[in-house]
Amino acid sequence: MLLVDDGFMKRAAWSLGAITALFAALSSPALAAPQILAVMASLGPQQMSCGGSICSTTFTSYCLQRGRDVPPTGQVYLPAHPDQFSLVVIGADGTETPLPAGEHINFSSVRGFASVNATIGREALAALGGVDARIIVARGATLIPAPVADDPNPVTEAEIAFATKSLREHGDEIVDSAPAGQAAAVINKIAATIVPQATATPDSLRQLWHDVIDNLGPARPSGTDAIERARDIYDWCQGRTSYHSMSGIKSCLEFRHDLEIMRLNGKYWESQPGY
Repeated sequence: MLLVDDGFMKRAAWSLGAITALFAALSSPALAAPQILAVMASLGPQQMSCGGSICSTTFTSYCLQRGRDVPPTGQVYLPAHPDQFSLVVIGADGTETPLPAGEHINFSSVRGFASVNATIGREALAALGGVDARIIVARGATLIPAPVADDPNPVTEAEIAFATKSLREHGDEIVDSAPAGQAAAVINKIAATIVPQATATPDSLRQLWHDVIDNLGPARPSGTDAIERARDIYDWCQGRTSYHSMSGIKSCLEFRHDLEIMRLNGKYWESQPGY
């Protein structure tokens, strides 16, 4: 059972702030390319949520390069390999059409290195014949920072090759395969499924868990440790008495998700080849 008290929450919040400040202090010049990111495999096709003019969803990511900047919010990324990200366009009649996501989806960092957004405009989706969409991320996926003019330290081809092969494989052993990493991926999928405006009730929270967990199918993490850890985190966020809306639950889950990823990323860095 994963037990977390309010004192832990305060210490964790301080730790996250301290880590962020440390990264900022150690970062390279402002215009230099930030870190190449590993993206954990989606737990099956992940539904995009459409609101206003944009459809979006979020995926778990982590840093493969200790020596580069943490990406700022909104940093644009590109798939290292097009076949690692697939967009499933869903037509009004339910027809599903798979397409290369890199040609249609915009990827960007959202919370440091721990999470990335995938978005597509509703007009762009409609032009593809879709009213809805899902994204599938393959195992071993990576994102490369989009190149910019006058970058004083651009990502090199050799750097990309090393990060997307050797470092990504090492990351898979330390982060992706760890129960804590798999639990973080489950928590991310739950958070990405939440409609923030909805009211948080015991029934709605119970239904949310089952809607996600019961539909993982073959993508469900092996063993019980990951699901049990995810359940502990989910229950802990439900226990915050000030959370009356799903927005509060979503924020709590995202915080705990990021904390798990930061811990694992630290472990990965400590065991990273060359460090």
